[in-house]
Amino acid sequence: MMSNRVSFRSIVMYALLSLSLPITAFAEGVFLRTAQPVDDDFRGYCIDVAGYGENINLDAALRVHTCKYGVEGNEDMLFEWIAPDRVRMSEYDVCIAANEISEGEELFVQSCSGVEEQSWVLTPEGMLTPTSRPDLCLTLADERRPAGAPAWLSPVYHAREISLESCDKSIQARQQLRWAIKTEQELSYANQVGDDMPPNLAAAIKRVTEEGVASSATSPLYANQARVYELEELEVVENLAYGPHERHVLDVHTDRFRRSDVPLMPVVMYFHGGGFVRGNRSASRNVSDYFASLGLVGVNATYRLAPEAKWPDGANDIGAAVAWVKDNISEYGGDPNQIFVVGKSAAAAHAATYVFRPAVLEPGTPTVAGVIMVSGTYGANTTNPSEGRIAYFGDDFSRWPEISTIGNVERVDIPVMFSISEFDNPGTQTSLINLMSEVTEKHNGRMPRVVQLIGHNHYSPNPSIGTQDTQLSSAILEFVRSAAAAHQRMTAR
Repeated sequence: MMSNRVSFRSIVMYALLSLSLPITAFAEGVFLRTAQPVDDDFRGYCIDVAGYGENINLDAALRVHTCKYGVEGNEDMLFEWIAPDRVRMSEYDVCIAANEISEGEELFVQSCSGVEEQSWVLTPEGMLTPTSRPDLCLTLADERRPAGAPAWLSPVYHAREISLESCDKSIQARQQLRWAIKTEQELSYANQVGDDMPPNLAAAIKRVTEEGVASSATSPLYANQARVYELEELEVVENLAYGPHERHVLDVHTDRFRRSDVPLMPVVMYFHGGGFVRGNRSASRNVSDYFASLGLVGVNATYRLAPEAKWPDGANDIGAAVAWVKDNISEYGGDPNQIFVVGKSAAAAHAATYVFRPAVLEPGTPTVAGVIMVSGTYGANTTNPSEGRIAYFGDDFSRWPEISTIGNVERVDIPVMFSISEFDNPGTQTSLINLMSEVTEKHNGRMPRVVQLIGHNHYSPNPSIGTQDTQLSSAILEFVRSAAAAHQRMTAR
């Protein structure tokens, strides 16, 4: 897949390089990358030296690394063909060499010379073989490991060891290479896997919704969905208390391999749903894992439940968790001025109280950079209310109009985003419309962000995060990125 901004010269180059033909030296250098997919990641693997930037290690064995399309500092994987038989690293004037010309040997770079260990043939099929041993091929190891990657990009980069092994058509995908210009692809951000729900999953969600078993049958549909991150990337500090209650607990998720040009990254705090009377953060780990896997800091929190908790305790618990994060998150690489709260279902109702009704919160409750509310119900309709809502709001229906967020919006200066699912029930959809209308009116006609999740029901947005269906996660990321950029512009003045 080529960028729309690739020049005519680049298109011609790409056509030639894709044929795996040896080329004369180019000043920019090119990638020597896998010709076939080795993983699901379309970016491919490029021959690479160990280290990065000032920490580059030209003495270490070569490996392959996810190709760094669109990333500054990709000089550590730029090579060129020097006729008749050398593969030269442009930036450092060194050539690829085998430790010895025998099976199982590693490859290195060393000063270019005429020794046998630096003499190569790139076959028409794309095999890089020693001139003296055409039966041996440069081969990627079967195992991969996560490697350092820029923030905001998904999935994380990976690396594999390389060595000389017997040429074998059964493992051709790990032995076949081609040249690739570094503008062949643009930098792939987190939504590179596409926003569409897989058709079979969409059909299954629609089916369980129509059958009336969505609450129990939706999450299992995601059990075998491919993830765009790996658990080994992540570090999780669990069971951090943000208050005195046993449910005043949160976990902090970070990534071990991400790097950023800013010292502190935005924080995404997730609060689970559960109809006000149930739920725990254990079912939402994937959300914080996903945002952490991009180099942000993920926080997975829980809160008190009804009937012990009464309105507005849920909103105050969000505020208390935010206060703890503001005081402590910099220790984990998070920016205390860039905290974003995500509330799902009942927690969306708590988040709405928190963001729109500061007068009912505990004095000194801190604000955040933005709030995302997912499939919440924001009014206090007394017509056939659920047992959970009665347990939380109380059975004195005469008080419900003052408890409702709809009709009582006080604050509209904090950026907000709403999402609603295609198959959310009509009451939830109407509730969103009514609150959105009020917020728009009180914000001088400025409409908040609203995202409709096509193919989703009430229970599917949470487990979708971190899968190839990025409808919700990409919308949250765009909201966070734009708000963070606006904050940076303000602080730079």
